[in-house]
Amino acid sequence: MHLRESKQSDIPFLREMLYEAVFWRASDDKPSLAEGLAYPEVSNALAGFGERDGDAAVAAVIDSIPVGAAWYRFWTDESNTRGYVDESMPVLAIGVHSDYRHRGIGGKMVDWLVGYAAKHSVSKISLMVAKDNYAMNLYRQKGFVECADIGDSLLMVREV
Repeated sequence: MHLRESKQSDIPFLREMLYEAVFWRASDDKPSLAEGLAYPEVSNALAGFGERDGDAAVAAVIDSIPVGAAWYRFWTDESNTRGYVDESMPVLAIGVHSDYRHRGIGGKMVDWLVGYAAKHSVSKISLMVAKDNYAMNLYRQKGFVECADIGDSLLMVREV
C-alpha cells in the first residue's frame, strides 16, 4: 500500500469514500450511493473540493487500486459540517473500502494528513465520530481527544 496526495481526478473516488464514511454500518437498507450522497448533510461535504484554500486529501492505493481516502477542509460559521468547531480548525473525514478495513490504512492516512497539516501551519484538526463506530479507537490512538458529547456521536480534536 502507498499513500499519495489526492488529485482533482480523485473526486469521484473521494465521493465513494464519503459514502463509506457516512454509511459504514452493515445494513440491508442503506441508500444507494447517489441517494446517500444527495442527503443534505452529506451533499456539501466535498462540494467544490480543491477549490477552497486549505483543502487537503490523501488516497491509499494498493496495486494501483484506490482503497481509501482521507481529507480535511476548513468551514465557516455560516457553512459547515459535522465535526465543525471554528474557522481555524479543519474537519477531517476518512473512508476505507469495506474490503480493506482493519489493515492499518486509516491510521496511515491520518498520520499523512497530520504531517501535511503541520507543514501548512494547521494547529488543530477536528472530527465527528459515532459512539458505536470502531474507528473511535483509531482516533484515540492517533491523539484525538473527546471535546463534546453530541448524543450518539463524539466531537474529537487533535493538536497538530
